[in-house]
Amino acid sequence: MLEYYRFKTVHELFMKGLEDEALAHLAALQKKYVALCDENTTFKMQVQEYEDILYLARNLVFDQQFYWLNTGSIKQGPFCPACYDRDGLLMRLSGERHNRQCHACRSTFKEAPAARAVATAHGRNAEDDVYIYAPEPERQRAKVIPFSK
Repeated sequence: MLEYYRFKTVHELFMKGLEDEALAHLAALQKKYVALCDENTTFKMQVQEYEDILYLARNLVFDQQFYWLNTGSIKQGPFCPACYDRDGLLMRLSGERHNRQCHACRSTFKEAPAARAVATAHGRNAEDDVYIYAPEPERQRAKVIPFSK
């Protein structure tokens, strides 16, 4: 914390004509002020990160198939369960209700045929259907050959 008496000391030194000494005290106060501002900014960023985490904890819902984010009266999603469980990323799935894909991890989610028939027979909508996680096979990566000298 910046102390009032140190500013008063700087003022008194200027009034006595000791400008070099006053400037040294003023430079030390300025350095401390900048450090406190940096610390305050860091704390504000940490508080914002914690608020974001709390918001997700309160509003992110897993319905046994996908993650959904409730923002007010709007249900956003679906989000990839593989990406969120592995990396904590909310990656929106694309595609139709019976065949969704994640562009980040290349996972596909296909509707179980038996579940589709049961859901249709019982008059349920597609959001109640069961999905099967079917990861895409690993892609062959190119071999990296280092440059020789």
